[in-house]
Amino acid sequence: LLADVSISILTPALLFAKITKSLDRQMLGELWLVPVLYVVLGLVGLAWTRWGGQLLRLPDGFRRLCSVAVFFSNVNIMLIPIIQGIAASPDSRFLLRDQGDTPDAMADRSIAYGMIIAAMNNLLRWSVGVAIMTPSRSKIGNGRNTVDSFELVGTADQPPPAQLINARHDGLLAPTAASAVTGEETSQILSMTRSHSKPVADKRWVALLKVVWGAISPCLTPPMCSVLAAMFVVLLPPLQRALLEKGTYAFSIWTSIETCGEACVPVTLLALGGQLGIPRDAKPIEASASYVSEHKQSLGVALVLVGRFLVAPVFTCGALLVIYQYAPWLAPLLRSDPALFLTLAIASATPPAISLLTVAQKLGMYENEAANILSWAYAIGVVALAAE
Repeated sequence: LLADVSISILTPALLFAKITKSLDRQMLGELWLVPVLYVVLGLVGLAWTRWGGQLLRLPDGFRRLCSVAVFFSNVNIMLIPIIQGIAASPDSRFLLRDQGDTPDAMADRSIAYGMIIAAMNNLLRWSVGVAIMTPSRSKIGNGRNTVDSFELVGTADQPPPAQLINARHDGLLAPTAASAVTGEETSQILSMTRSHSKPVADKRWVALLKVVWGAISPCLTPPMCSVLAAMFVVLLPPLQRALLEKGTYAFSIWTSIETCGEACVPVTLLALGGQLGIPRDAKPIEASASYVSEHKQSLGVALVLVGRFLVAPVFTCGALLVIYQYAPWLAPLLRSDPALFLTLAIASATPPAISLLTVAQKLGMYENEAANILSWAYAIGVVALAAE
């Protein structure tokens, strides 16, 4: 129940409020490289878990869970307090952009940079992430096409109408057979063929639309729709200003959404604590399809920890240094604002998103494994973030 409430109401409210409040269209245009870099970083994480999972012989479903844990980090909750703590430190002067800059202004910019990462993170997490963890459906009808095709079948005495017409027009039909078809019969055959061609075309379009919808519908989760709605508001400045203008009915609605979003983190943490409190022997036994032995779980946790706290930060910092040194035109703010580099580095080293457990509970599989990964990741993440 908590997972359903969180994923259907609280998480969409949190995402919509944060994105519409922190982003604007100009910032999205200036920092186009940030989401691109995030996607590349996610692909590196997927490659890492795929290679490592095959090497460690992890079960396919559990390896998918590890892939999502490495791909999607916690930038919604942890990034903002870390940046605010750094800005309050006296040693944060090296992050100021110029002499007129202040720590508070630097923190606001860093949070805005982080929200761009969070927007892309949530957009992919609730679409690609859910699709990765969702078990594949078996093909209906043993792989046969579900759309009936119209076939023209002839008999021993009379060939199929379409074949008969083609043969006659091409001069391939014997004179006796050709003479047996009169003009009236030909028109009847043509009208019959045309009457069936339209239903065939309609069925093919319907089948194509069903295939497209079948591929898209698993990605259209409530959080995903919330992110899309928030990005639509951000891309329309008049609508965004009207929504955030104080003293209006629209602002009252937005404030209510923000208030609902503030309950997302406590409810998710409550669900995490409840999952950790479930006895191991109360969960599915080895006969279950989602059962993972403790040894494999330990290997999977190690794979996620190395990917999240070593592979991702090293790749991110390396890519940023290459861009800073050899291609500064790709991201001019990377040289003019040190806070951007710091924000991206911190985002790459945060633990997996807590919503990993929410998705696992929603799908009804690997709940214990997700809770185990999160508990270890957050216990070690404090030390890893401090060291990095």
